[in-house]
Amino acid sequence: MTTIAEKEILSMLESNNVKYKLYEHEPVYTCEQASKVRGIPLSQGIKCLLLKSNKKRFILALTRGDKKVDFKKLAMLERTKKVKLANEDEVKKIAKCSIGCVHPFCKNVKIYVDEILLKNDKIEFNPGCHNKTVRIKVKDLISLLKGPVKIEKFSF
Repeated sequence: MTTIAEKEILSMLESNNVKYKLYEHEPVYTCEQASKVRGIPLSQGIKCLLLKSNKKRFILALTRGDKKVDFKKLAMLERTKKVKLANEDEVKKIAKCSIGCVHPFCKNVKIYVDEILLKNDKIEFNPGCHNKTVRIKVKDLISLLKGPVKIEKFSF
């Protein structure tokens, strides 16, 4: 079954003439599972976390699969006391997918790209579903991101 998010992402890639590879696999729910199923190092996958600040704003944090997001650092960058993971309903509304397969192309959110992601040539991500993967160049990913984008160091 194709999700709304997947349709929109593939359409965006095609309309922008971005070369990509799409492949299907067994469902995955973590970066570690995705790495094993895809047969790639954790560092070649992207971790996409939809977060909510205590100011009720949503942000999307993008880093490599082998990194952990520093929530305190993101809160500081957002000039707020705390950020937390969005809940299931918020993820469905904003990312048009379920928890565990948030993609990098959420709309109407501020996007933080961890600077370590720029060290990769290519990156792989779930296009809003658990059983498919898209591989694209990082430079194409950055050029297609919607909304305000800030490149910062916020992982460890």
